[in-house]
Amino acid sequence: MNKKIKILSAVLVFWIALFIAWEWWQSFPKVRNVPISEVTSESIGIDSILQQSMATYLLPGISVAIVKNEEVVYLNSFGYKNLATKEALTVESAIVVASISKLFTALGLAKALSDKGISANNPVSSLELKGKVKASSLSKLRFRDLLTHQSGVRDKNFSEMIFSPSKSQVLKEWGEEFLQNSSTYHTDSMSYNYADSNYDLLGFLLCLYEDHDFHSLIEHHVLVSSGMTSSKFVTAWPIEENGITGYQKTFIWKRIEPKRISFPVLPSPSSGLITTTKDMSIAITHLLRGPKGAFGKSLGWLTIDGSKVPLGFQKTQIEGREWVGHYGGQAGYASLLFYSEEAETGIFLFTNSRDKEDFRIEIARQIISFINP
Repeated sequence: MNKKIKILSAVLVFWIALFIAWEWWQSFPKVRNVPISEVTSESIGIDSILQQSMATYLLPGISVAIVKNEEVVYLNSFGYKNLATKEALTVESAIVVASISKLFTALGLAKALSDKGISANNPVSSLELKGKVKASSLSKLRFRDLLTHQSGVRDKNFSEMIFSPSKSQVLKEWGEEFLQNSSTYHTDSMSYNYADSNYDLLGFLLCLYEDHDFHSLIEHHVLVSSGMTSSKFVTAWPIEENGITGYQKTFIWKRIEPKRISFPVLPSPSSGLITTTKDMSIAITHLLRGPKGAFGKSLGWLTIDGSKVPLGFQKTQIEGREWVGHYGGQAGYASLLFYSEEAETGIFLFTNSRDKEDFRIEIARQIISFINP
């Protein structure tokens, strides 16, 4: 009996040692930056905040765009898009913004439906789609319900995901499967339940209604008119072998390891926008212009019942003011885009690191406090 215990103990110790060695081998040390010793301008001050944040939160790369009084006053990046190749992250690097994608799906839907005289208070049945859409309980949902996650629609749970295909589904196939099983993924509850499926379903329905692929629709209704020429909803991932890599902290060591993203649906209206920090500065400029910007008509459609927050947008408090926009976080990536009409300021922040400490909003607060004392 004692011999068996010794053997089991030895095996256990061996596997623990192997796990520790694997953790160390797979991880990267801290990304070190030369600190800025003297702040002589607003731009250098922001540089200093970002470089200090990289050291504090072990960030491989970070990029920021700031718009003030409808002008881009800051646009810069630090660190790497890939630690293995040491390729620098730039403001023109293709980046993953995850749920910020929902804003552009909402803007695209708003533009398409406003052109047809359909309001956010109208039900899905107003699209006059036939077949399974018409027969489904989903047809009674209002567009505002889906945009605000108050539709009763849910994502697949953990056990359902285990038995799902490992490869990404094409949006059309995903939508058809969702309609086939709508009684499973939809209830009559109208309480708030954040679910990516709300936006993937909106994207699917828009494609059926306009009889066109999703990326082309968003490109036509949102991206081209705003000048966001380096943005797209991808249909394949990764877009290149040496594309941007996400990271997360290792389990044991205070180091970081790769954490790659996978999209269950492609293109993904809920999280599949690939863009650049430079393009995000353009988007913020239009959002701050309100009715005068390229998104003016869409924002008007999304702003109902006297609300100051457009449908699909989140709100947060920063330095005593209300800001609207959205957070993005998935796998090894974290981002945020928020703007304040009162402060006439907008900020976009991206880093290829998983955010478990709310460092996105903390860094944003430091920057906003610095530029709007």
